[in-house]
Amino acid sequence: MILSLFDIDGTLISTDGAGMRAFRRALEAVFDIRVDKKVIRPDGKTDPLILKEILAHFDSSERWCIHSQQEMFARYLDFLEDEMGKTLESGRVRILPGVRDLLHALSSESDFALGLATGNLEGGARLKLEKTGLSGFFHFGGFGSDSEDRTELTRIGIRRGSRHVSPASVDGAFVIGDTPFDIIHGRNAGASVIAVASGGYGIRELQACKPDLALADLTPAESIISFMRTATGR
Repeated sequence: MILSLFDIDGTLISTDGAGMRAFRRALEAVFDIRVDKKVIRPDGKTDPLILKEILAHFDSSERWCIHSQQEMFARYLDFLEDEMGKTLESGRVRILPGVRDLLHALSSESDFALGLATGNLEGGARLKLEKTGLSGFFHFGGFGSDSEDRTELTRIGIRRGSRHVSPASVDGAFVIGDTPFDIIHGRNAGASVIAVASGGYGIRELQACKPDLALADLTPAESIISFMRTATGR
């Protein structure tokens, strides 16, 4: 079996910043901290790490604790529901080019299993995918709520994928993502990496991090599947 672990934001979908708007609302509600878009670039980072870096930026690291983190993320998920609803109503949520065809094609192949490797909290990931009609494709994953370290959450996703396909053996794992962090941490977790320039990074920036394959978008599905099979010796 081949495990295919997808990032979400910038790889599968674009939410026009709904996640960060919800994050900023939660920061203000819980920590009374107001941030603008320039404070931090969230691409490829986990939700807990983003919170840690913002608190450090405002010299408020001492306010990080289990209680404040739980309160922050509970409020964040409430606000995310609201922001996703408004963004969907305005037509600003997009499933990115090639995604539907690739997910349908992979799901129809008996030797592939689809999961997630995302810095989103699991609740946030599920919400975004449910709102965009993609949740049914994914059966396991590693999330920002598992670890703030992206390498570790990717390892967790691979382990869950291995359990999901058991007793079949795993011939290889691929991380599919749109940032250098997906490439670096995917490789550190022992996966091959397909980088797609559908988010905030150009294809040359991604190629500089030496993914196994770099694409402008996730098309055509047949070529991507053929590459994955060849890379795993199937």
